[in-house]
Amino acid sequence: MTTFLTSPQGRHIAYHQTQGKGPGVVFLGGFRSDMSGSKAQALQAWAEATGRAFLRFDYSGHGQSHGAFVDGAISDWRDDAAAVIDVLT
Repeated sequence: MTTFLTSPQGRHIAYHQTQGKGPGVVFLGGFRSDMSGSKAQALQAWAEATGRAFLRFDYSGHGQSHGAFVDGAISDWRDDAAAVIDVLT
């Protein structure tokens, strides 16, 4: 199930989290990719099969997260990743 968190910068970030035992895996998508891509899905399947915690998310302006891609910058997406990791792990 996709849920949202609000980053300290006020961006609404979509994520999906699977509980499990550590160490967990955090998927950081590539440029213009999103958490519904085949790599993210394959890693989640592996994590679930091995009982690992797994977290995937969409950077702002990507996938289900709010915002327009053209309004983002690499520093924004770094901040999105830091917020997701800080809040959810």
